[in-house]
Amino acid sequence: MVERISVATTEVKSKSLNDETKVITRKIEPHRIKPGGTALHEAAHVVLADINGGIREATIIRKGYALGTTRPVKMSATTAAAAGAMGFGGTSWDQMVVERGFGASWSAAKNTARAALADNTDLMQEVAMSLEQNGRINQNHVDSARGRVEKKKQGIYPVKVEIYKYGKLSDSYTTESFHGEIEIHATSNQRSK
Repeated sequence: MVERISVATTEVKSKSLNDETKVITRKIEPHRIKPGGTALHEAAHVVLADINGGIREATIIRKGYALGTTRPVKMSATTAAAAGAMGFGGTSWDQMVVERGFGASWSAAKNTARAALADNTDLMQEVAMSLEQNGRINQNHVDSARGRVEKKKQGIYPVKVEIYKYGKLSDSYTTESFHGEIEIHATSNQRSK
C-alpha cells in the first residue's frame, strides 16, 4: 500500500499508516543567506545577461570604486540598466554605459529591463544568494540557481522521513518531494520519491 503525505510546509507532519506504523516528515530548509545590496544589484545584471547569452563572471569583490562587476557574454543597454530598473543604488556607471556607450535612453532601458526581470525575481534572489556566499560566480552558478528555482516551482525539495514501528524508530532517511508530496510504502521499508 502506498501513502501520499503532503510536505509543502515546514511544519512537522505525522501520519499513522496502521496500528503499528507512524511516519513523521519534515521539509528540510537549507540555511539561506540574506544577500546584501551589492549582490542584489549585480544579480539583476546577471539575470538579464543570462537571458541574452550568459555571463563570463560576476563578483561582489570590491575593485577600485566598483563594489561589484558583471561581465556578460554580450552587453546590452537593457543589461546595463537592470539594477536601476529594480531600484538598486550605485547605478551612475550603469547610466553612463546606457546613455554614452549605447546612445540609448536610460528610462527606456530601465523599463525594458523591468519588464524582463518581472518574471525572474526568484532567479535574481538565488543568484544574489550565490554571489553573497561565493563572492564571485560564473555561468555554472547561474545555471545551478536556475535549477533550484525550477525545483522549487515544481514542489521538489529535500524531506526528512522517520518511520516508527511499535513506537521505535525503524528507518530514517532523506528523500525529495514531488509536487509537495512524498510517497511512503506502508508494507515495506522501500523508499520512493
